Amino acid sequence: MTVTEIELDDAVLERLASIICGDDGPFYRRGFEIVKFFRAAGWSVPDEVDVARRAWTIARLLEGKDDGVAMARLVLRLADRREYLGEDTAHTRVLDDLNALLQIEGYAIVTERGRPKLVEDEQELGRMAAPIELTASVSQIVSDKEFGEQLSRRLDEAHRCWQSAAPTAAIVMLGSVLEGVLYDVAISRHDSGKVPTDHLESLINMAGENRWIAKDVVDYAHVLRDHRNLVHPKKQWKQAYAPEGDTVDIAWRVVVAALNDLAELGPPLQR
Repeated sequence: MTVTEIELDDAVLERLASIICGDDGPFYRRGFEIVKFFRAAGWSVPDEVDVARRAWTIARLLEGKDDGVAMARLVLRLADRREYLGEDTAHTRVLDDLNALLQIEGYAIVTERGRPKLVEDEQELGRMAAPIELTASVSQIVSDKEFGEQLSRRLDEAHRCWQSAAPTAAIVMLGSVLEGVLYDVAISRHDSGKVPTDHLESLINMAGENRWIAKDVVDYAHVLRDHRNLVHPKKQWKQAYAPEGDTVDIAWRVVVAALNDLAELGPPLQR
C-alpha cells in the first residue's frame, strides 16, 4: 500500500541524518548541498549550515518530525535517482541503507517507472521479526577470558532489566555488550594500520565492512547505538523519548544476531 505520510522515531531520525550527510558513505554532502537537498524535498530551511553538518541536519529533522507528509517527501527525495546523477553505485547503496532503516518503522522504498515510491513494508523486521536463539556464548567470541566473563554478566544483567520492566537500563547494557564484543574482535584481528578504538559507531561500521556481522544486523546495530546514547540524561530529556519493552525486544535480537554472526568467524584470535 502506498504511503503519503510517515512518522519516524527520534533514533531513526538520527540515523537518517547520517545517511543524508554521508560522513561514513556512501554519498557525502557538503553543507550547502545539504541545504539544497532539504529544499529539493520541499522543506524551508536556513540558508547556511552554521554548526556541525550532522547536528544541523538532526535539528531540522526533529523540527519537522510532526509533519508526516513533509517527512515522506524528504525520504523519497533521498531515494530519488536525480540526487545521484552519474553516481549509480552511491544511489544503490543509499537506497539499501535507507530501506534497512525504514524497515524498522514498517516502510519500504520501491521504484516505479524510474521514481521512488513509499509503501508499507510487508517483510517488517526481516530476521529481527522472530525470536532469535543465542547459539554461542560470549566466551566463544572474546579472546580475553576475564573480559568475556564480564560481558556475559552484562548480558545477563540486561536481560534481568528487560524482564523487570526497566527498558532504558536494558538498552544501555545491551549497547555496552555490543561495544565490548566488537572492540575485542577488532583488537584481536588488528594487524596493521590504526589501532581500533572502542567508539561504537566505528566498530559497527568496521564489522560491516569486514563482514563480521550481516548487513541487516549492522543497520539495526546503528539504531541500538542511537538508543544506547540515552544514557545521557540531557539527550533523553531533549528528545522527550522513553523506550518501551518492544524496543528492548528488537535490541536484544540485534545483540543476539551479532553474537551468532561473530561466533561463525571461528575461535577468537588471542592477543
